[in-house]
Amino acid sequence: MDSFEAEVKRSWFTLRDSLRAATKGGKLWTPVIVALSENRVRILGSEGSVELHPRRLVWTAPNSFRITGIGNSSRFHRSYLRFKSPEQAAQAASIIKRNSSVIEERLVPVEEFPAQVRLLLSGTYVMIQLLAFLPRALIAAVILIFFGSFGTFGIFLGIALVIVYIGVPFWVVFVRARRPTQGWLRFEGTSIVVRTSSDWVYVSPKTIEWKTPEAFVLRGPGSKYELSFPTAQDASQASMKIRTVNPLVQEVTMEAYR
Repeated sequence: MDSFEAEVKRSWFTLRDSLRAATKGGKLWTPVIVALSENRVRILGSEGSVELHPRRLVWTAPNSFRITGIGNSSRFHRSYLRFKSPEQAAQAASIIKRNSSVIEERLVPVEEFPAQVRLLLSGTYVMIQLLAFLPRALIAAVILIFFGSFGTFGIFLGIALVIVYIGVPFWVVFVRARRPTQGWLRFEGTSIVVRTSSDWVYVSPKTIEWKTPEAFVLRGPGSKYELSFPTAQDASQASMKIRTVNPLVQEVTMEAYR
Protein backbone atom coordinates (compact mmCIF):
# COMPACT_ATOMS: atom_id res chain seq x y z
CA MET A 1 0.00 0.00 0.00
CA ASP A 2 1.41 3.40 -1.05
CA SER A 3 1.24 6.38 1.29
CA PHE A 4 1.50 10.16 0.87
CA GLU A 5 1.70 13.17 3.13
CA ALA A 6 -1.24 15.44 2.40
CA GLU A 7 -3.85 17.70 3.97
CA VAL A 8 -7.57 17.15 4.37
CA LYS A 9 -10.23 19.83 4.47
CA ARG A 10 -11.87 20.08 7.87
CA SER A 11 -15.55 19.93 8.75
CA TRP A 12 -16.34 23.07 10.76
CA PHE A 13 -19.59 22.24 12.45
CA THR A 14 -18.56 19.55 14.90
CA LEU A 15 -18.41 20.78 18.48
CA ARG A 16 -14.64 20.34 18.59
CA ASP A 17 -14.09 22.30 15.36
CA SER A 18 -16.49 25.04 16.42
CA LEU A 19 -14.63 25.51 19.71
CA ARG A 20 -11.28 25.71 17.91
CA ALA A 21 -12.66 28.12 15.33
CA ALA A 22 -14.08 30.37 18.05
CA THR A 23 -11.07 30.35 20.39
CA LYS A 24 -8.03 29.85 18.16
CA GLY A 25 -9.16 30.63 14.66
CA GLY A 26 -8.53 27.06 13.55
CA LYS A 27 -7.28 25.89 10.17
CA LEU A 28 -9.30 24.85 7.18
CA TRP A 29 -6.78 22.14 6.23
CA THR A 30 -5.08 19.67 8.61
CA PRO A 31 -2.16 17.30 7.88
CA VAL A 32 -2.85 13.62 7.25
CA ILE A 33 -1.28 10.48 5.84
CA VAL A 34 -3.13 9.06 2.86
CA ALA A 35 -2.65 5.30 2.39
CA LEU A 36 -3.80 4.01 -1.00
CA SER A 37 -4.50 0.81 -2.82
CA GLU A 38 -6.54 0.29 -5.97
CA ASN A 39 -9.76 -0.33 -4.03
CA ARG A 40 -9.28 1.45 -0.72
CA VAL A 41 -8.36 4.93 0.55
CA ARG A 42 -7.38 5.39 4.19
CA ILE A 43 -6.90 8.89 5.62
CA LEU A 44 -5.02 9.04 8.94
CA GLY A 45 -4.79 12.26 10.94
CA SER A 46 -4.63 13.67 14.45
CA GLU A 47 -8.43 13.90 14.55
CA GLY A 48 -9.08 10.28 13.60
CA SER A 49 -9.07 8.08 10.53
CA VAL A 50 -11.40 7.50 7.61
CA GLU A 51 -11.44 4.53 5.29
CA LEU A 52 -13.50 4.30 2.13
CA HIS A 53 -13.87 2.42 -1.12
CA PRO A 54 -13.53 5.12 -3.82
CA ARG A 55 -16.19 5.65 -6.46
CA ARG A 56 -15.49 9.16 -7.81
CA LEU A 57 -12.40 11.38 -8.05
CA VAL A 58 -12.99 15.05 -8.84
CA TRP A 59 -10.07 17.39 -9.46
CA THR A 60 -10.39 20.80 -7.76
CA ALA A 61 -6.83 22.09 -8.35
CA PRO A 62 -3.62 20.71 -9.91
CA ASN A 63 -2.56 19.47 -6.44
CA SER A 64 -5.99 18.77 -4.95
CA PHE A 65 -8.97 16.50 -5.56
CA ARG A 66 -12.19 15.39 -3.92
CA ILE A 67 -12.62 11.67 -3.35
CA THR A 68 -16.01 10.14 -2.65
CA GLY A 69 -17.00 6.58 -1.88
CA ILE A 70 -18.49 4.16 0.61
CA GLY A 71 -17.01 3.84 4.10
CA ASN A 72 -16.82 0.74 6.27
CA SER A 73 -20.18 1.61 7.82
CA SER A 74 -21.75 1.52 4.32
CA ARG A 75 -22.25 5.28 4.44
CA PHE A 76 -21.39 7.74 1.71
CA HIS A 77 -18.24 9.73 2.50
CA ARG A 78 -16.50 12.69 0.85
CA SER A 79 -12.98 14.01 1.55
CA TYR A 80 -11.07 16.92 0.05
CA LEU A 81 -7.34 16.11 -0.21
CA ARG A 82 -4.52 18.53 -0.96
CA PHE A 83 -1.00 17.30 -1.75
CA LYS A 84 2.39 19.00 -1.62
CA SER A 85 2.73 19.13 -5.39
CA PRO A 86 0.72 18.40 -8.56
CA GLU A 87 3.05 15.48 -9.23
CA GLN A 88 2.18 13.80 -5.92
CA ALA A 89 -1.51 14.41 -6.53
CA ALA A 90 -1.27 12.84 -10.00
CA GLN A 91 0.61 9.83 -8.60
CA ALA A 92 -1.98 9.31 -5.87
CA ALA A 93 -4.82 9.65 -8.36
CA SER A 94 -3.25 7.11 -10.70
CA ILE A 95 -3.21 4.53 -7.90
CA ILE A 96 -6.87 5.17 -7.07
CA LYS A 97 -7.84 4.94 -10.76
CA ARG A 98 -6.43 1.43 -11.03
CA ASN A 99 -9.89 0.50 -9.81
CA SER A 100 -11.85 0.59 -13.07
CA SER A 101 -15.08 1.49 -11.24
CA VAL A 102 -13.69 4.88 -10.14
CA ILE A 103 -15.08 7.77 -12.21
CA GLU A 104 -12.66 10.66 -12.73
CA GLU A 105 -13.77 14.25 -13.35
CA ARG A 106 -11.00 16.31 -14.89
CA LEU A 107 -9.95 19.71 -13.59
CA VAL A 108 -12.28 22.44 -14.75
CA PRO A 109 -11.11 26.03 -15.44
CA VAL A 110 -11.01 28.04 -12.22
CA GLU A 111 -11.19 31.82 -11.88
CA GLU A 112 -11.34 33.80 -8.64
CA PHE A 113 -12.16 37.39 -7.73
CA PRO A 114 -10.98 38.64 -4.31
CA ALA A 115 -13.69 40.37 -2.30
CA GLN A 116 -14.83 41.24 1.19
CA VAL A 117 -17.54 38.70 2.02
CA ARG A 118 -20.41 39.21 4.44
CA LEU A 119 -23.20 36.71 5.04
CA LEU A 120 -26.65 38.30 5.14
CA LEU A 121 -29.31 36.39 7.04
CA SER A 122 -32.32 35.18 5.07
CA GLY A 123 -35.45 33.42 6.28
CA THR A 124 -34.45 30.18 4.55
CA TYR A 125 -30.94 30.28 6.01
CA VAL A 126 -32.29 30.84 9.53
CA MET A 127 -34.80 27.99 9.18
CA ILE A 128 -32.12 25.57 7.91
CA GLN A 129 -29.76 26.45 10.74
CA LEU A 130 -32.48 26.22 13.40
CA LEU A 131 -33.49 22.78 12.11
CA ALA A 132 -29.84 21.75 12.27
CA PHE A 133 -29.78 22.85 15.93
CA LEU A 134 -32.78 20.69 16.92
CA PRO A 135 -30.67 17.54 17.58
CA ARG A 136 -28.32 19.67 19.71
CA ALA A 137 -31.29 20.98 21.68
CA LEU A 138 -32.46 17.44 22.41
CA ILE A 139 -28.98 16.39 23.52
CA ALA A 140 -28.75 19.55 25.66
CA ALA A 141 -32.00 18.59 27.39
CA VAL A 142 -30.57 15.14 28.17
CA ILE A 143 -27.41 16.77 29.57
CA LEU A 144 -29.46 19.02 31.87
CA ILE A 145 -31.60 16.14 33.10
CA PHE A 146 -28.56 13.96 33.77
CA PHE A 147 -26.51 16.58 35.62
CA GLY A 148 -29.59 17.92 37.41
CA SER A 149 -29.78 14.63 39.31
CA PHE A 150 -26.52 15.58 41.09
CA GLY A 151 -28.02 18.59 42.83
CA THR A 152 -27.21 22.28 42.59
CA PHE A 153 -23.62 21.78 41.49
CA GLY A 154 -24.73 19.37 38.79
CA ILE A 155 -27.30 21.88 37.50
CA PHE A 156 -24.68 24.62 37.20
CA LEU A 157 -22.27 22.23 35.51
CA GLY A 158 -24.99 21.06 33.11
CA ILE A 159 -25.89 24.66 32.22
CA ALA A 160 -22.21 25.44 31.55
CA LEU A 161 -21.90 22.44 29.23
CA VAL A 162 -25.09 23.37 27.38
CA ILE A 163 -23.84 26.93 26.86
CA VAL A 164 -20.63 25.58 25.33
CA TYR A 165 -22.42 22.88 23.32
CA ILE A 166 -25.09 25.15 21.83
CA GLY A 167 -23.87 28.70 22.44
CA VAL A 168 -20.51 28.47 20.68
CA PRO A 169 -21.82 26.86 17.44
CA PHE A 170 -24.73 29.33 17.48
CA TRP A 171 -22.24 32.21 17.73
CA VAL A 172 -20.14 30.77 14.89
CA VAL A 173 -23.17 30.36 12.57
CA PHE A 174 -25.13 33.54 13.33
CA VAL A 175 -22.54 36.06 14.56
CA ARG A 176 -19.04 35.21 13.37
CA ALA A 177 -20.22 34.25 9.87
CA ARG A 178 -21.90 37.65 9.43
CA ARG A 179 -18.74 39.66 10.03
CA PRO A 180 -17.03 40.95 6.87
CA THR A 181 -14.00 38.88 6.04
CA GLN A 182 -11.56 38.52 3.18
CA GLY A 183 -12.76 35.96 0.68
CA TRP A 184 -13.14 35.11 -2.98
CA LEU A 185 -15.86 34.62 -5.54
CA ARG A 186 -14.70 31.45 -7.27
CA PHE A 187 -15.80 29.98 -10.60
CA GLU A 188 -15.21 26.27 -11.23
CA GLY A 189 -16.48 25.60 -14.72
CA THR A 190 -20.23 26.08 -14.30
CA SER A 191 -20.11 26.09 -10.47
CA ILE A 192 -19.98 29.26 -8.35
CA VAL A 193 -18.39 29.25 -4.90
CA VAL A 194 -18.20 31.88 -2.18
CA ARG A 195 -15.19 31.00 -0.10
CA THR A 196 -13.27 32.40 2.85
CA SER A 197 -10.43 31.03 4.96
CA SER A 198 -12.99 29.16 7.07
CA ASP A 199 -15.83 28.38 4.67
CA TRP A 200 -16.56 27.07 1.20
CA VAL A 201 -20.14 27.40 -0.05
CA TYR A 202 -21.52 26.50 -3.47
CA VAL A 203 -24.22 28.98 -4.48
CA SER A 204 -26.90 29.01 -7.17
CA PRO A 205 -27.49 32.74 -7.64
CA LYS A 206 -30.86 34.05 -8.75
CA THR A 207 -30.29 37.80 -8.52
CA ILE A 208 -27.44 40.33 -8.40
CA GLU A 209 -28.48 43.43 -6.44
CA TRP A 210 -26.08 46.35 -6.76
CA LYS A 211 -25.38 48.47 -3.67
CA THR A 212 -22.47 50.53 -5.00
CA PRO A 213 -20.33 50.31 -8.16
CA GLU A 214 -17.91 48.14 -6.13
CA ALA A 215 -20.40 45.96 -4.22
CA PHE A 216 -23.46 43.82 -4.84
CA VAL A 217 -25.61 41.29 -2.99
CA LEU A 218 -25.65 37.80 -4.48
CA ARG A 219 -28.94 36.05 -3.69
CA GLY A 220 -29.70 32.37 -4.12
CA PRO A 221 -31.88 29.68 -2.55
CA GLY A 222 -31.01 29.70 1.16
CA SER A 223 -28.04 32.04 0.73
CA LYS A 224 -27.41 35.78 0.54
CA TYR A 225 -23.90 37.26 0.42
CA GLU A 226 -22.72 40.85 0.19
CA LEU A 227 -19.54 41.00 -1.91
CA SER A 228 -17.36 44.13 -1.95
CA PHE A 229 -14.64 44.20 -4.61
CA PRO A 230 -11.45 46.32 -4.75
CA THR A 231 -12.63 48.28 -7.79
CA ALA A 232 -15.79 48.85 -9.81
CA GLN A 233 -14.12 47.08 -12.75
CA ASP A 234 -13.54 43.95 -10.65
CA ALA A 235 -17.19 43.99 -9.55
CA SER A 236 -18.38 44.42 -13.14
CA GLN A 237 -16.19 41.56 -14.38
CA ALA A 238 -17.41 39.30 -11.56
CA SER A 239 -21.08 40.03 -12.33
CA MET A 240 -20.46 39.45 -16.03
CA LYS A 241 -18.88 36.09 -15.24
CA ILE A 242 -21.89 35.15 -13.10
CA ARG A 243 -24.27 35.95 -15.96
CA THR A 244 -22.09 33.98 -18.36
CA VAL A 245 -22.20 30.90 -16.13
CA ASN A 246 -25.90 31.34 -15.35
CA PRO A 247 -27.73 33.42 -17.99
CA LEU A 248 -30.98 33.26 -15.97
CA VAL A 249 -29.58 35.45 -13.18
CA GLN A 250 -31.51 38.70 -12.84
CA GLU A 251 -29.56 41.91 -12.27
CA VAL A 252 -30.99 44.84 -10.34
CA THR A 253 -29.29 48.11 -11.26
CA MET A 254 -28.27 50.68 -8.66
CA GLU A 255 -31.05 53.07 -9.68
CA ALA A 256 -33.75 50.40 -9.39
CA TYR A 257 -32.28 49.07 -6.16
CA ARG A 258 -32.52 52.50 -4.52
